[in-house]
Amino acid sequence: MTLTSAQTLEQLQQENARLLALIGQRDSTIQNLQHQLHLFRTARFGRKSEKGVVPEQIAFQFDETYVATQSNTPEESSEAQTETITYTRSKKGTGRKPLPKSLPYIEQIHDLSEEEKHCACGCALTHIHDEVTEQLDVVPQMTFRVVHIRKKYACKGCEETIRLAKLPQQPIDKALATPGLLAAVINSKFNHHMPLYRQEAMFTSAGISVSRATLSNWLIKSADLLIPLVKLMEADINDYDIAYADETSLQVLKEKDRAPTQKSFMWLFLGGPPNKRAVIYQYHPTRTHQIPQDFFADFKGYVHADCYQAYVTLGQQEHIYHVACWAHARRYFVDVAKAHKKQGLAHQVVALIGKLYHIERKLKDKKATLARVFMTRVHQSRPLILQIKKLLDEAQLTVPPKSPLGAALFYSLTHWDALNNFLLDGRLELDNNLSERTIKPFVIGRKNWLFHGNELGAKAGSVLFSLIETCKQNKIETFSWLKYVLTHIRQAKTLEQLEQLLPYNINPALLTDMRSLPKLIMPVKDGVN
Repeated sequence: MTLTSAQTLEQLQQENARLLALIGQRDSTIQNLQHQLHLFRTARFGRKSEKGVVPEQIAFQFDETYVATQSNTPEESSEAQTETITYTRSKKGTGRKPLPKSLPYIEQIHDLSEEEKHCACGCALTHIHDEVTEQLDVVPQMTFRVVHIRKKYACKGCEETIRLAKLPQQPIDKALATPGLLAAVINSKFNHHMPLYRQEAMFTSAGISVSRATLSNWLIKSADLLIPLVKLMEADINDYDIAYADETSLQVLKEKDRAPTQKSFMWLFLGGPPNKRAVIYQYHPTRTHQIPQDFFADFKGYVHADCYQAYVTLGQQEHIYHVACWAHARRYFVDVAKAHKKQGLAHQVVALIGKLYHIERKLKDKKATLARVFMTRVHQSRPLILQIKKLLDEAQLTVPPKSPLGAALFYSLTHWDALNNFLLDGRLELDNNLSERTIKPFVIGRKNWLFHGNELGAKAGSVLFSLIETCKQNKIETFSWLKYVLTHIRQAKTLEQLEQLLPYNINPALLTDMRSLPKLIMPVKDGVN
C-alpha cells in the first residue's frame, strides 16, 4: 500500500511530536537529577546554614530556568530601588566570669619566707593586703557511702517488745541507689547524653561495681515513679490554647512482632503558658495519624507543626487550627536558590520571607505587646504574604509541577491557609522552630546511645526526657530537681502535692541545697569504717 505525501507528512509530524515530548520528559528528568545531585553535594560539602542564600539588596527578576521571560515595561526597567536595613546587636561581655559562691572551697595561703619579709633598707615589711585569685578543681564522680544506722530497742521487763527505727522511704526499695545517685544517672544519660556503658565504666574506675543492667533497671523504676507528673503535664498542655508538635525516628531493638531494623518514633508535644511550658515525649512504634489526635482529644486552639499529613488532618477538626511553618516552606525555595545563581523566583520568595522574619525579630527586640504584634502583622506582614501569593499564582501557570521549583510552589499553595494562620493571634509564631529546638536534644542523645533495647526502655526514656526538657524550658536545674522529686514523690499523696512537684510549679528555694556536700567522715587508711 502506497502512502500519499499528505499521510507521510502527518506520520512524520506525529513522530516529531512524540520525540519532542520524549525529549522534554528526559530534560525534566535530567534537571531533577541535577537538582538532587546539587543538594547532595551541598549537604556533604557545603555549609549547612541557610543564611546568606539571598543578599540583602537583590534585583527581583523572573529569569528562573522554569519561568518564561517577559518583556519589561519602561517603568519596570527603571533603576531599582534598594532598601538598606540596619539594626543593633548587643554583644556579650568577654573575659572570665566569677565562679559561683555556692561552691565549696579550700584555702591555700601563700606567704613570703622570713628573709623576704625584710626590706633591703633593714626594715621589716608590713602586711597590707591579700591578693585573692580563684581556680576551679574537681574530683571526678564524687561518690560516697550513706551508712544507715537503725537504733534497736528492747524491753528488759517483759523481754517481748523489740522496736527498730524505720529507714527513710526510698525511691526504689532495697536498692543501692539513693535519690542523688538516681538523679545523677538520669541526668547524665538524658541531659548530657552519656550512654550507660560509659557510666558503668566510670563507676568501675572508682572501684564500684554497678552493672549496666542495674543502671537500666534503676531508670525504668524511676520513670514509673514519675509517670503521674507527666500525666499532669499532658493535662496542662490540653488546657492551654497554643501547642506545638513534631516527631523523629527511633530504633528499638526488641519490639513485639517487629524486626530490629524497623523504625519507631518519638513524638514531641509542647504547650502551656510561656511561663509554664510543659514538654511531652511519647514513644510509639508507628507514625499513624491517630497519635496526635489522641493526644489533642480535649484540646481547643492552635497547633504549630509542619505539614506532615497527620497534622494537616488534625487541623481539619473544627476546634483546632493548624499553624504551618514558614521555615519549612522557605527551605524548598532555598534549595532551588542554591542551585541557581541567577536571581529568580526562588530568590525573590526567599527574600520576601526574610522580610517576614525581620519584622518578627524587630518585634521581639522591642518586646512588643501582643496587641502591637497583631497590628504590625496586619499592616506589614500581610502585604508581604499577599505579594508572595501573587508570585506563586503567576508562576504556577508556567512552572512544570514535577520540577524542584514546582514542588516548592505546590507545598506552599497546598498549605497556604495554614501558613497564614499565624496572623490570627499575636501569641502565635511564624514557624515551628520551638519544637524543632526542643526535639534536638533527643536527636543528639540518639547519636550517642544509638537505640533503646526494648519497649520498656523506650517508654522510660520518653518519661525522663519529658521531665528534663520541661525543667530546661522553665530554667530549673535538672539534677537538683530530679534529686528533690525522687526524694519526696512517694510522700506526695494528693493531686495538689503532685502538682507542686512539677518543674514550673516547684519553689526554687527547695532546690538550693541539692548539690551541697554533706559533712563526710573520711575512712582511716586501713579501710576500717
